[in-house]
Amino acid sequence: MRCADLDRELIGLKTEEQKLIREIKAAAKANNQASMKILAKSLVRLRAQMTKLQGSAANLKGVSTNLTTAAAATTVASSMATATGAMSKMQQQINPAKVNQTMQQFAKENAKMEMTQEMMGDTLDSALDDETTEDETGELVNQVLDEIGVDLSAVLGTAPQKRVAAAQPAAAGKEAEDSELQDLAARLATLRS
Repeated sequence: MRCADLDRELIGLKTEEQKLIREIKAAAKANNQASMKILAKSLVRLRAQMTKLQGSAANLKGVSTNLTTAAAATTVASSMATATGAMSKMQQQINPAKVNQTMQQFAKENAKMEMTQEMMGDTLDSALDDETTEDETGELVNQVLDEIGVDLSAVLGTAPQKRVAAAQPAAAGKEAEDSELQDLAARLATLRS
């Protein structure tokens, strides 16, 4: 018998109980003691039957829960066996030494790429920065300082406002630029080896 069948049976018994209670009340109003006793015994037996049926329903629900739990445990065990098999196969195919070598190669290539990007950035910056860019930057700085109320000429005192001699600094700048390029070329050669 299924739990749903037991529940239907219990509903039927409760209806019968209500009917017996009404009949007992009617017999009491009629002062019919014999009918009242017989109906009361029937009510007691009916209630005992309902209690047994409720106990059976509870036992059936417990068994059903145990079956569901056992089925779930079986499914979990099966899934774990499948996962263990897959992990075992994967472990057999992985070579830790090769993975380590690949990671080291990646780190080396990544460092080369970063240095190349840095060199390209420096080269672009030096190629794009000219005297007009520096003049515009100076004018912008002066404008910002004027807006916030700082007088740059008062702060700097007697410092010259424009470039004085471009020949000597240009030669010194050229030497510094050549030195930087040689340094970058040496770093690039080190990376290639």
